Amino acid sequence: MMPLNGVSIGRYAEVNDIQGSERICKKIMEMGLNKGMVIQMVRNDEGPLIIKIGETRLALGRGMAQKVIVKEV
Repeated sequence: MMPLNGVSIGRYAEVNDIQGSERICKKIMEMGLNKGMVIQMVRNDEGPLIIKIGETRLALGRGMAQKVIVKEV
């Protein structure tokens, strides 16, 4: 398992945990990123990460992405 920002472009990962304060966890979950979801990494270079969940794309700052723990699938 690793933080979300460790996933390579084009790879898929399953969300295992969301760490951090209650406020941060709530914000991440309100964005639609919940435990058990499978995401695809679209962009992971400079600036925010862009991930794909189904047909939806989300942009996450690197600090927030560090709190999302995933396992590549």
